[in-house]
Amino acid sequence: MAQILVVGAGDIGGQLAIKLVKAGHEVWGLRRSDKLIGHGVQTIVGDVSEPETLLDIPNDIDIVVYSVASPEFSVEGYHKYYYGGIQHVLHALKAQGQKPKHVFFTSSSSVYHQMDASWVDENSTTEPTSFAGKELLQAENALAEGYIPATSVRFPGIYGPGRNRMIEQARQGGHCDPTPEVWTNRIHRDDCVGVLQFLIEKVLAGEAIEGVYLACDSQPATLYEILEWMKDRIGEVEPDYELPEATRRANRRCSNKRLIDEGYRFKFNNYQEGYEFMLKELEL
Repeated sequence: MAQILVVGAGDIGGQLAIKLVKAGHEVWGLRRSDKLIGHGVQTIVGDVSEPETLLDIPNDIDIVVYSVASPEFSVEGYHKYYYGGIQHVLHALKAQGQKPKHVFFTSSSSVYHQMDASWVDENSTTEPTSFAGKELLQAENALAEGYIPATSVRFPGIYGPGRNRMIEQARQGGHCDPTPEVWTNRIHRDDCVGVLQFLIEKVLAGEAIEGVYLACDSQPATLYEILEWMKDRIGEVEPDYELPEATRRANRRCSNKRLIDEGYRFKFNNYQEGYEFMLKELEL
């Protein structure tokens, strides 16, 4: 049994904490509210942007997962809750004399700058132009330079329970032209949790892992393909309208080969499997 601290116990962090408890670990979830996370998960109330609230971190932590979502979509918010928040947590642990075995950071594929439909992986250059990508990459680098072995897991478009944006766009007739192609990448929330748990268990088993993983499903797809497939599956949808943001989307194809080679098996290998599951749950 390991002692695990999940910093940011929202959707992904909260579900991960629950899964880790079921796997027999002792788990604490640090969040800004005292809302219960799940059976067996111990809640710590704190805000990573306020170091004085991080004094109740338990001793002898083996694994830290930093899964905070910035409440502000701004340069200031991202800097405060990613780069700044990670620094505050590391300082709090160091002040207590703690050196966990590993710390994980849930990052994003927005750290990539490629917009030409090319393939990217963990070795691709990262020169983001968006403030979100820049701040997340800065947080990744700060973590990599810290005193605890660290891994950043880069997720692309996450969907799943409560993340129905693409389904709603299709229902409302959202459309983009098939050419020029706009490539997108997806991962279901359950596989986000699964990837993190898989990597945590490898560390606890004494296996070496990499400093970066790109976690996406096995089938990049164009925005046009996904929307048209979904409309056919739903049936009754509103008349087509052009998605105004389609041309602003990232246009790249992400590879999950590193994860696959290391033994992770996706619950949902492609968008059809994942969205089919969701549409059945929604009775659509």
